Amino acid sequence: MREALIEAIGERSATANGSSSALRQARNAASRARRLLRSQGYYAATVTPALGVDRQPLLRIETGPRFVVSSVAAQTGEDERARDTVIQALDLPLDSPLVAQAVIDAEARGLRSLQEQGWPDASVGERDVVVDHASHTSQLTFRYAPGLWSTYGDIQSTSPDWHAPFIARISPLETGAPASRDEMLTYQRRLDALDSVRSARVSLGEVDADGNRPVLVELTPANRHSIETGLSYSTSEGGGGEARWIRRNLLGSDETLTLSGNLATLNQSLGAEVMRPHWRRFNQTLYVHTELKAEDTDAYTQDQAEIGAEITRQDGRRLYGAGVRLDWSDVTDAAGQREVITAALDLVAGYDSRNDPLDPTSGIRGQVKVTPATTLGDCDCHYVQLEARASTYYGLGDNLVAAARMRLGSVLGTSATAMPADQRFYAGGGGSARGFDYQSLSPLAADGTPFGGTSVVETSFELRWRVRERWGVVGFVDSAMASDTSQPDFSNIRSAAGIGVRYYFDFAPVRVDIATPLDRRDGEDPFQIYFSLGQAF
Repeated sequence: MREALIEAIGERSATANGSSSALRQARNAASRARRLLRSQGYYAATVTPALGVDRQPLLRIETGPRFVVSSVAAQTGEDERARDTVIQALDLPLDSPLVAQAVIDAEARGLRSLQEQGWPDASVGERDVVVDHASHTSQLTFRYAPGLWSTYGDIQSTSPDWHAPFIARISPLETGAPASRDEMLTYQRRLDALDSVRSARVSLGEVDADGNRPVLVELTPANRHSIETGLSYSTSEGGGGEARWIRRNLLGSDETLTLSGNLATLNQSLGAEVMRPHWRRFNQTLYVHTELKAEDTDAYTQDQAEIGAEITRQDGRRLYGAGVRLDWSDVTDAAGQREVITAALDLVAGYDSRNDPLDPTSGIRGQVKVTPATTLGDCDCHYVQLEARASTYYGLGDNLVAAARMRLGSVLGTSATAMPADQRFYAGGGGSARGFDYQSLSPLAADGTPFGGTSVVETSFELRWRVRERWGVVGFVDSAMASDTSQPDFSNIRSAAGIGVRYYFDFAPVRVDIATPLDRRDGEDPFQIYFSLGQAF
């Protein structure tokens, strides 16, 4: 109690303002001390302000007995069931000290118990605390207005733009169950999270013939269309631009249609994707996509057409998914020209606890992907591709973040020469190891061009310092190597180091990085420069 009093009274440096000023300080301190003592149950305490040696302000305190709780009552009008619910939730033991925060917490527990057990409109009234100085006890009376006892009825949406069965599928509410404010807020947050919804409101209507209250859903639509663009440039991969046109709530179940186009030095593409959230069940998403793509890299040139579908299931921070895809490609590499049809099954499991997907400062992200595939045409092989990715972020201070990333991949069941060129592993470049030419850290063909391998290993370490609100600097080391064996070859890893500048917009940073190989070899450029949106990982 003494430590709490000292903290409440505070400190002031000695002054030479005379005894009147010192006494005023003592009186102000006494007022703060009395409030603290009463909040802890010392209603009979005496606090006397005075002057001590050298006219310093002084408090003489006698706490007296600590008052205790002798009776607890609750009033809920004529609703006795509501009163019994409150009494069970108050949990204020008799003969416990009369502590103000304990009383406030008990009152809040009583209100919450009503709102979560069938009285969602309940409110709190004025409480009475009667203190008996003769017996050093107190009698507490809590008052509540419980409102109407309510159970859930049918869901009724006043927004015709969305299908009613879809709106009902998202609901955690069960018809006939006691109404809960938390459950209704959970439902409202789910609706707010829909891409096609700007805002949502969930409330209860009047009692229907079955004695239930219908659940009323009001939705305000978000913008139906939007356009997104992005730009990137690096000395090793050239420039590129991407544009996406997005149509929301395509068919009335929050479907999103995305048409995308990419025009870059190394590749060009046109694609379309339809995403349907909460497909058949809550937190299950269906993706259907198709793409036309042309690539021209040092390793190969390719024309490709792909179509596929995928289902993902979100369970808190965990993600599970399965998808099928079929693609046709006309590929020319060091082994010649080949036409290949590939059928693949993608199985994915992931975990994501990052606090921000575009600029994380804490958390981890991991993903494991297993892809059995078979090819027809000029390539006739069967294989399983394994790939694991992980990244972690740790705050070293208010403006300093350490970040690390690793990628491991392996192909089982075939060799690199038997596989389609675009299915092999490559390393080097902006998305792999900055400081090296694109795909240059890969097994080479006889003519010296990158050929690709059946395993890959990549690591990145960054130290991100946010110097000011809008500006930051980054130091990093990237390492990578692809090899022609199924087991990643750690002995041949090569590394590059660099620095970068970040300019932070409200949504994401723009980054400019410069990197150089730590063991530069003949023919390699002394440095590479990268410009893009968002952090490197």
